[in-house]
Amino acid sequence: MANRKVTLVRHCKTEKGWRRYPVAIGRNGRIRPNFVLVDGFAREYPDGHYELRSYQGSKPVYRNVGTNAQDALVEKGREEQLLVARDAATAGGAILVEEPNRIQLIRHAKKFVQDARDRGAESAANAYRLAIDEFLSDVNLMYADQITADHITAHHLALKKRGKSDRTIHNRHMCVKAFLKDAGVSAPALERKAPKYDKTIPEIYEPAELKTFFASLTDPYHQLTFEMLLKTGLREQEAMYLEWGDISYPSSTLTIHSKPSLGFRIKDKEERSVPLPTELLSRLKKYQAVHPRKRFVLGNEDDRPHTKLLRLLKGLAQEAGLSCGRCSKCKSKGECERWFLHKFRATYCTQLLRSGLDLRTVQAMMGHSDIASTMRYLRPQEDSHTQNKINSIAWT
Repeated sequence: MANRKVTLVRHCKTEKGWRRYPVAIGRNGRIRPNFVLVDGFAREYPDGHYELRSYQGSKPVYRNVGTNAQDALVEKGREEQLLVARDAATAGGAILVEEPNRIQLIRHAKKFVQDARDRGAESAANAYRLAIDEFLSDVNLMYADQITADHITAHHLALKKRGKSDRTIHNRHMCVKAFLKDAGVSAPALERKAPKYDKTIPEIYEPAELKTFFASLTDPYHQLTFEMLLKTGLREQEAMYLEWGDISYPSSTLTIHSKPSLGFRIKDKEERSVPLPTELLSRLKKYQAVHPRKRFVLGNEDDRPHTKLLRLLKGLAQEAGLSCGRCSKCKSKGECERWFLHKFRATYCTQLLRSGLDLRTVQAMMGHSDIASTMRYLRPQEDSHTQNKINSIAWT
C-alpha cells in the first residue's frame, strides 16, 4: 500500500534561507503560530506558510495550505480523511467522488468570518475565528451535514478539559452555533445548549493597586500607555491603532474612527470623541515632543501597532509585586489573570458613573450600542467611604 502519512510542516525564511521544518505544538495541543522545531527547539520564523507533505510512492509532495495555523491543522485532518476514504474505495473496487454541493466546513468558516469583517464587525469576526478554529480541530470533520448534537457535546467537554470556564464555553458555543446555522446544519444538532453561568459584576482595579502599579512605572511609554487606558476607556484595538492625528489639543479630545487601510474597524461602526483630562493631555504633549516622527501614539519601537500590550501589562504587574500568586495562571506562567486590559476600561466606566455623569453621556463616551451595556457598570462602592457610612448607621 502507498505511504498515506500526512505531515504538517512550515516552509519559512530562516537565516540559512528557505527551509521546511515540523510545526511546534504548544502545551494545549494546538499549533504555535509561526513556530517550528529546529533540532528539538522551538524557533519563531514569521515569514512563511504551512504545507502538507504526503507521498506519491517514495516521492514527497508538498501542498500549500496558507498562513493560518489552525486552518492548516484542519486541512491536515481533511486530507487524512480523504486518503483513508480513497483507500477504502479502492479496496472495494470503487472510485471516490467528492460531492461539490456539500458544504465544506473549513471553506465555509473562512467565508463566514470574512462576511463578519466585511460588515465592519471586526470584534465579532475575531471571536468567530477563535471559536470555529477550536471547534473544527475538536470534531475533525469535513462536511456540515456530518455534524450531530454529540459532536457539539464532545466539543464542550474538550473545552472543559482545557480549563475553560462555563461562561467561555457558553460564548464559544454561541459563535459556533451561528456558524453552523449559517452552514445549514440540521436543527436537532443546534438544539444542544451550552452550560449556564452566573453573570458577574465587571471587575475593576482598586485605587490602592492602581497607585502601586503606576508608582512602579519608570518608562515614559509605560506610564503613557496605561494612563491612556485608564483615563479614556479605550478598547485594546482602539488603543493599538490610535494615531497622533486622532488627538485634538484645542478641544482636549481624541476621536475613535475606523481605519480601513490598516484593517481596523470600530465596533458597531459608530465614531466617538472622548474628552481628555488635563494631566493626560499634558503628558501626551510632552511625549509627542520627544517623539515627533511617531505615527502611532502607543506604537511599538518600530512605530507599528503594539500587539502585545496584554503581555506587557502582566509583566509589569509581576515586577510591581501585584500578582495574586494564587490563580492558575500565576502558578503555571507567572502571569496573573487578575491583570488584564479590559479591566482598565471597566474601571474607567465605573469611575465616570460614580462621578455623577448621566448614563447617556457615559454610554456615548464608552461607545456602547445600548444603555444596558453601560448599566452593568452601575455597582456599589466598596471602599472605606462606604464602610464609614455603614458604621455610622444607628442600627438599634
